[in-house]
Amino acid sequence: MKPKIVAVVGPTASGKSSLGTEIAKKFNGEILCVDSRTVYLGLDVGTAKSSPLTPLLGGEGEVIQHGLDLVNPDEEMNGALFKEYADKVIADILSRGKLPVLVGGTGLWFDMIIDNLEMPEVEPDLVLRAELEKRSEEELFFEFKKLDPVGAEIIDQKNKRRLIRALEVCKKTGQPFSELRKKGEPKYDVLWLGVDWPKNILDERIDQRVDEMIENGLVDEVKNLMEKYGDKIYAMSGIGYQEICRFLNSQISLVEAVEEIKTNTKHYAKRQRTWFKKNKNIHWLTDVSEAELIVQTFLK
Repeated sequence: MKPKIVAVVGPTASGKSSLGTEIAKKFNGEILCVDSRTVYLGLDVGTAKSSPLTPLLGGEGEVIQHGLDLVNPDEEMNGALFKEYADKVIADILSRGKLPVLVGGTGLWFDMIIDNLEMPEVEPDLVLRAELEKRSEEELFFEFKKLDPVGAEIIDQKNKRRLIRALEVCKKTGQPFSELRKKGEPKYDVLWLGVDWPKNILDERIDQRVDEMIENGLVDEVKNLMEKYGDKIYAMSGIGYQEICRFLNSQISLVEAVEEIKTNTKHYAKRQRTWFKKNKNIHWLTDVSEAELIVQTFLK
């Protein structure tokens, strides 16, 4: 019998964090945030990060969260490193008789943990990277799409670092990046729950969230991070951060930056949907109140 865990997934602003918290509360669980941005210390407002609650400080009804603030913004955190961390956290939660509840929207990281994926070990080619760095995101994406049409459907077209790495792997191995991931022996018995909304409603939720981020001090957060780390590090390439960096560098107005954040977030939500819809094991909830019964049945 493999240990049971719950995975709560969906596009950004869908409400999956709230659902995950409720499940953890009702079923003696702890949350592992599976998000490639909330792992960075100091990226709080722009990632809609919840505060981590510790056992020593947590009161009755509060839920312990793992996976937040793992590294500084100028340090590396990738899927392989996070998987190593996640396996340890899940084992620790299970050892204390609690239910691991994985919550987030970074599809590849979920697949790496749950499918026990092994990524290809391709050494960095600094000469090739320097050559690719000279090209625009549009040029890199166009070439990647020719080499890996499947991977092109889900990759972030604006993420230059990720595009360069994907092209590097394709060129060095002679194979599509999306076909190189190898599944290991699954470690867990997983209940997948998906949260989503009709597009028009999700778009409204995204617009509202972005407006709240601006009200809650996103500009000041990015300004402080820029002063400390500059605007070239990978952590600052995320949606919300790259646009405000451009505003602070006097390249666009704040109004334009906010509109770009909203548009780019909606494009990201579309890519998340594309990724998760491939997973036929996900129970897509039409009403989040269904979740309690589904989890109850799964745990029995």
